[in-house]
Order: sequence, then C-alpha cells, then structure tokens
Amino acid sequence: MNVTIADLAKMTGLAKSTISGVLNNKSGFSEKTRQKVLKAAEQYGYVPNEIARGLTSKFTKTIGLVIKDITNPFYNQITKGVQEIANAFGYTVFLCSSGEDHEAEINQIEAMVGRRVDGLIIAPLLEEVTFDHIYELKRKSLPFALLGKIPGLDCDWVEFDDYSGGRQAAEHLIENGHTQIGFITGLRTSRASKMRYSAFKDTLVANGLTLNPDYVFHEAQSFMDGVEIGQRVLQMDRRPTALICFDDVIAMGVIKALEQSGLKVPDDLSVIGFDDIDMMLFPLTTVSIPTYEAGKTLARILFERIFDGETREFKQKVFDVKLVTRNSVKRLHQS
Repeated sequence: MNVTIADLAKMTGLAKSTISGVLNNKSGFSEKTRQKVLKAAEQYGYVPNEIARGLTSKFTKTIGLVIKDITNPFYNQITKGVQEIANAFGYTVFLCSSGEDHEAEINQIEAMVGRRVDGLIIAPLLEEVTFDHIYELKRKSLPFALLGKIPGLDCDWVEFDDYSGGRQAAEHLIENGHTQIGFITGLRTSRASKMRYSAFKDTLVANGLTLNPDYVFHEAQSFMDGVEIGQRVLQMDRRPTALICFDDVIAMGVIKALEQSGLKVPDDLSVIGFDDIDMMLFPLTTVSIPTYEAGKTLARILFERIFDGETREFKQKVFDVKLVTRNSVKRLHQS
C-alpha cells in the first residue's frame, strides 16, 4: 500500500496542508505537530513522490552517475570526465556502482530519483537483462544519458566500437604469426564482451583459422579471475601461444600467474588487454578506449538535455578505439 498525504491526514486528524507543510519543512508549525506528522510518516512508511516534486521545484544542482564496477580502473576516467563537466556547471555528482548486478542497478537508479537529481548518467547492463527501469525514466521525462545503446530506445547515448577493438587485437596476433589464440570473455551481461568476442571469432574465420573451444574462458571479471585462468592455461598440455583478455585488469592477473610460475610474457605467452588503464606496470599491448572523452561527452549531452528539455534531437556517438602496441606480443614468424 502506498501511503499518501491524505492517508496521513486521516490517521493524525490533521489537515492535508499541515501534513504537506511539515513534510516540506515549512515554518509555522509547533514542534508537537511536527513530531506527530513525522512519527506517523515513519510508522506508516510514507514515501514522497520525489519525481513529481522534482518536476515542480527548482534544480537541485545534482546529477547521478551509475557505473558497473567502482573497483575497475576503466570507470576512473569516465567518472573524471563527468565530474569535470559537472563542476563547470556548479553541479555535484552522486556516484554509485551496481557491482554488475541488475537488481542493484535498478535500486540505485530509484535511489537517485529519490534524491531528486536533475539527471542521470548510467552505464547499464546490456545483455540478458530487462530495461523497464530505463524506459520508466523516459516516461517520467527525467533527463538521462547512457554509456551503451539499448536497441529500440531512442535516447542520448555514447558507446565504443568494441567490435573494431576485438578485430584489431586478433589481427595483430595473426600478423605476428599466432594461430593458436585464446580469448577471455567478460560477464554475459556485457555487450562489450560480446562484441569483442564476436569480432575475434570472425577474424579467425576470415584468416582461415579454427577456434579451439578449449582456449576460450568465459565470465571473467577480476584480477583474481585472470590469475586463475592463467594457472589453468599453464597446466594445459598444448596451450595457446596468445590470449586476448576482456580487459587490462584480467590481463594483469594472467601475467601474474605466469610470473608466479617462473614464466614470462611474451616469451612463454603473448597477452593483449583492453582499456589502456593508467595503473599498468607492465608494457601491455592493449586496445585504448577514450573513456575520459566519453565521460565528458556524456556529461555535456546530459546538461544540454537538462537545460533544453525535449526541444532538441537525441545525441548518439560511437567512439573509435585503437590498438596500442607495446611489449606483450611475441613475433613467431611473418604471416
């Protein structure tokens, strides 16, 4: 049951205007009346309609940023870019992480709406999940911008050309003579992982190579996942000569596993990552993702939506990605 101001008025015997005034922290009420209203609101679980209130009040000068994994350095530059633009507009950013959990993502977006943010930037899960909570934001006319595209939903978004990244990584290994190539995917809810893996498979086929299913490792998320997969690879009788990892954090785990076994990258295994994160201590060949620019672009788009409302067309941008070659790929022979 959703308790309303009218319900609280009946329960307390006070006028609806009194209930509303106290809940909106207006002056002119005795402490006794104030406590009576607040106690009833708490007792009966009254939750204010913050969306409706926000639409009729002035700006709160806050926006919400919902990312997938606050521990992943990939999101550091996204966040930095968003905050830089928000600061320029005099806005505060409320940051939270879904932890790659769909229910948590929904709850956090609802919490941001409850805080009456003026808009939201969301990095949503994009595979094997529902998007009712995102469609609800559009129905409520709350400004938002997405990191990633939801098919069929016309809204503001930016994304990266992950398919191109997967292709570039695979082609680089093939050009260096590798034919036994493995791949470590991210979580099944990640469209980036799906696109990178699809590009990897397509590139193998285009070059007349066969994918060995024993060389594919699914659902990796963390540094320790990379360590564990690296250990499994080292125990193979015939291991791949190269691994493409979903991201640099996983790649670092693979490299750690080799170091613990007294082996070296790239002499004993070539490794490629994704993201080109700042904290890399190893000269890793990786696909650079323009996360900082994407964060700034998302924020600019959101503020245009906040201030212009629904008067302009939706903005949608795909960022190019680029392979950065360092010293983690061994040349076997010229292809």
